[in-house]
Amino acid sequence: MCKKNVLFFSFFLLVFNYNLFPQIDFSDDNVNTKSGQGTKNNIYIPYDSFLRKIRFPAPTRESLEKFNHKILGEEKTVLKEGKVISGYITNNKTFFKEIMKPVLDKYADELKRMSKHEAINHLIIFGHEIFRTYFGKDFYRWGGDIFDLDDPQPKGHGGELKYGLDCSGFASMPYQLAEFYGIIDAEKDEAVFSSNGYEKYCKTTGRRDVGGREGTSNNYRLDTQELFDLGREILRIEKGSRPTEEQLSLLKPGDLVGRPGHVGIIVKINDKPYYLESGGWVVPKNEGYPCEAGAAMEIFARRGYLTVRRALSDN
Repeated sequence: MCKKNVLFFSFFLLVFNYNLFPQIDFSDDNVNTKSGQGTKNNIYIPYDSFLRKIRFPAPTRESLEKFNHKILGEEKTVLKEGKVISGYITNNKTFFKEIMKPVLDKYADELKRMSKHEAINHLIIFGHEIFRTYFGKDFYRWGGDIFDLDDPQPKGHGGELKYGLDCSGFASMPYQLAEFYGIIDAEKDEAVFSSNGYEKYCKTTGRRDVGGREGTSNNYRLDTQELFDLGREILRIEKGSRPTEEQLSLLKPGDLVGRPGHVGIIVKINDKPYYLESGGWVVPKNEGYPCEAGAAMEIFARRGYLTVRRALSDN
C-alpha cells in the first residue's frame, strides 16, 4: 500500500474512486438544514457537555508517554497458511488491559443489569472518548482492532502505528467489550458483530473467515465486508439522499451505518441519535466528537448508498 511507483498510483486512483480509504475527506462545508441540522461546524456535541455513565481518570504524563498515536508498532513477519506476511503489529490489547479494563471492571455489573442497547450505548461512548483522549480526535490505524487480531500491516494510513483502530475495529469494539464482560452471549445472534460471535456464526453456517491479508483467515476479526453481510438491515439510504425523521426514529444504539469500505456506529445522547466513527468523512472533521446522525448520514451518503444493520434485538 505504500510503494511509490506507477502501479500503486494507478491502484490508488482506482480505490480512491470506490471509497476504500475512509480517512479522505469528501465532506462539504454545509449540510441540509432541514430537520434542525446545521453546518458541519455545529452538528457535533462535545464530551464535556453531556453526562457519561462510564467515567475514567485523566491520563497521567507517564500513561501518555506509553500510549499515544506517535509510537510505531513492532515489525513482525509471520508464516500464515503458507504465505509470508510482514508489517507492523498493534498493541491495543495492552491499552485495554492497563487503561480500559480497570475502569470497565467497576461498571461491569451495572452494565449487565441494563438493556443491551443501553449497555452497548455506554460502551461505544466510553470507547470513543477514551481513544480520543489518548490518541487524538482521529485515532485511525489501518488494520487496528481492540484485541490485536489482525495481521501485521505495511506502512500507510497509520498501518505502522502501535495503537489505534480502523473503522471496523472501532465499530466492533463495543461488541467485543460486551461479549468479554458477558453482557451479550457469543452463542446468540446478538454477538455476531464480535469476533467470538462471528466465529460461532462461521462454524454454524460454513462461512469461511477470509478477512486476512493475501486472502488468509483473520482470527475472525470483522472487516466492513463481513459486517455488512451480518445482522439485519434496518433501513437503507440511497446515494445523495438524507434520512427522514421517520428513518432516524428507527435508529438504536449499536446500529452500524455504512457500506463495504467504511462503517460507523449509532449512539443515543439525550435521547437523540448521534454517529461515531474512526477515520471517515464526518467525525474527524468535527473535532472528533459525536455528530448528529441525520447530518452525518447525509454527508456519508454523498458518495454512495448507506445501509443500517443491527445485531441486537429490536426491543
